[in-house]
Amino acid sequence: MGNEIWLTPILILPGVALLIISTANRFGEIQREFHHLLNHPEFHGEIIARFLVKRSRYYRDALVSLYLSVLLFSFASLLGGVINFLFPKVLWLIGTLILLGIFSLSFATIQLLRESRLSLTVIEDQAKQLQGSQEA
Repeated sequence: MGNEIWLTPILILPGVALLIISTANRFGEIQREFHHLLNHPEFHGEIIARFLVKRSRYYRDALVSLYLSVLLFSFASLLGGVINFLFPKVLWLIGTLILLGIFSLSFATIQLLRESRLSLTVIEDQAKQLQGSQEA
């Protein structure tokens, strides 16, 4: 590990920020879908509501993990800059924080993949409901 290891987290943060923005927007979409279900009681959306709750949990987990990775990367970079100047032999600590941030980012990615798969299930279910109502 070189003395520049503390710069690595700063280079990762813009990508994480984009993930946070897109995930937060998608999370907001779920709230709008719930409002739609509540405003249209004639539409029996119990199954859809159950999927929306599950999707919400995936998004929440992903957002918490993304925010945690930002915290870890920021702290690693800040601490790394200080340690680099004062105690260059303790850079293993920065490497550990970076690895924790990467783990957190990986967990968020897994949650987003799970949510995407669940979203497809919801869409397929809604399509079947629409087809069933048109055939009746």
